[in-house]
Amino acid sequence: MPDEAPEFTPADAVAHLQRHGVVPQGASPTARSLGGGVSNHVYQVTWDDDCVVVKRPLPNLDVEDDWPADVDRVHNEAAAIRTYDAVLTGAAVNVRVPRVVSETDDHVVAIECAPEGATMWKRELLDGRVDAAVAEAVGEALGAVHDAAADDPDVREAFASKRPFDQLRIDPYHRATAERNPDVADAIHAEIDRIMDVSRTLVHGDYSPKNVLVDRSDGTVPWILDFEVAHWGDPAFDTAFMCNHLYIKSMHNQEQHAAYADAADRFWDAYDRAVDWDIEAETVGELAVLMLARADGKSPVEYVDAATADALRRVAKRTLRGDAATLAEFAALTREEAATL
Repeated sequence: MPDEAPEFTPADAVAHLQRHGVVPQGASPTARSLGGGVSNHVYQVTWDDDCVVVKRPLPNLDVEDDWPADVDRVHNEAAAIRTYDAVLTGAAVNVRVPRVVSETDDHVVAIECAPEGATMWKRELLDGRVDAAVAEAVGEALGAVHDAAADDPDVREAFASKRPFDQLRIDPYHRATAERNPDVADAIHAEIDRIMDVSRTLVHGDYSPKNVLVDRSDGTVPWILDFEVAHWGDPAFDTAFMCNHLYIKSMHNQEQHAAYADAADRFWDAYDRAVDWDIEAETVGELAVLMLARADGKSPVEYVDAATADALRRVAKRTLRGDAATLAEFAALTREEAATL
């Protein structure tokens, strides 16, 4: 069972940083909530010319359904940030991750703030601003990390536990969705067995537009965030997770379907060039489950209406039943459904 955690307020975050010497004596820090989604207390603490983001995980996620998770996942996140930073720096990919500033035994991590003025890519996409260059950059970055980590036994050992992945993805997305959709439950359980059996590389586990900030102060530089679900597993989970969000938005904002579909293509092509394996079929299979999960799992997507949710279900179930085996075929199903909305 996950640990119990007391309330963690903005004042607590400031006191923590002062106690551990992150905020220097004599400084006058201020703290504000960054929302934290459903899984963490997250605060931005600023003083003088410096800034960090402080994260403390919740032992039970803030959703309608019961969703427990171990709070030590925050240390998993810190380790993944360091791994991503090393790979991306060495690969000279124009994508950044924030550095870890502080990590303590009471399950609190402080990380570098992204540049002031950086915007959440999800927000841009929902506003209809579809920058395919960002999709290509994060595809290249993901491929670089997957490819490099696959040959690193130290990374394999560090991220061997799939417990965060099971607690934060398989149980709330896959098992909950199978229970609510008995007509395709067998196919979903087969995908669970398949993906849990794969141990190929370091998987981010939450590779989505909400975890990409875009800094346009000097060109276009994406920043990748939120690594708490990182584990050694199936790279197709990450590719499917990102494509899922792009295709959902293509149906939510159906008038710009082609732009979102192009971004998904650019993401996939950049990823595919960076790795030496072919995981398109696995990506499509997982993509179907994830799309259905965003309608019927424990974390349904918040911005789609009932009609769009039904369209997501139809695309997902048709794919699970064999109507799409390639990303092009999956895109065609989304285009067909988007035209009905």
